[in-house]
This record gives sequence, structure tokens and C-alpha cells, in this order.
Amino acid sequence: MRAVLVALAVVGLTACGGGGGGGSVTSPPPKVNTPPPANGITVSNNSFSPANKSVAVGTTVQWAWNTCTGDSYSGQQCVEHSVTFDDGLTSPTQDQGTYSRTFNAAGTYNYHCAIHGAAMAGSITVQ
Repeated sequence: MRAVLVALAVVGLTACGGGGGGGSVTSPPPKVNTPPPANGITVSNNSFSPANKSVAVGTTVQWAWNTCTGDSYSGQQCVEHSVTFDDGLTSPTQDQGTYSRTFNAAGTYNYHCAIHGAAMAGSITVQ
């Protein structure tokens, strides 16, 4: 009888080993900060960098969002911004990605974030 109990105990212990069909938890993929291309502008939390830029006629300028902080383990926060020009053209309000505009006429093009207003503003001077 004792041998039978020992055998059952051994079988019971080996049967409990990690072969269960438990589920897994996955985190959503982290959002990505986008570095600006050469001659581009970074959209960061509450600022454009550089805020003021001079370019030649026909130049395409790209804004790249770099507004995410934290990570998928401790929590990630990304802040939404826009590039809204005084002449009415605007980017979507977004918290990551890029926006591009080609400047085909000389002049000064003032812009701001629709959320933060004049506190987050810049200009493109086209010569």
C-alpha cells in the first residue's frame, strides 16, 4: 500500500509541471517617436524645433512627431499636436507620424498647434 501511495504522489507531482494551456498577455505595440529628416522640424511636447526655418522656393518641409514618453511596461503617453498654418492648411491632430508641405511661393508662412495656440508656434520663410 505504501508503494502505491508513493507512486501516486510521484505521478501527481510530475503531472502538475507547466504543461497547462494558460493564456498569455500581450501589450499593445509601443507608439514610435519619428526622428525628423535632414532639414525637418521636430514636433515635441509644446514646441517646434526649430521653430523658425528659411527654405528655397519648391522645398518640401517635413514635421516629425516626437511626443511619446515612457514605454509599454511603465505606461506610455503621447501628446497630440497639429501644424496649422494661418493660410488654412493644416495637418491632422496626431500624436505620432509625419506631415509634409511643399512651399512653391516666396513668403512667410506662420503656423501653430491648434491645441496649444500661440504658445506653440513657428514660421517658414520661403525665399
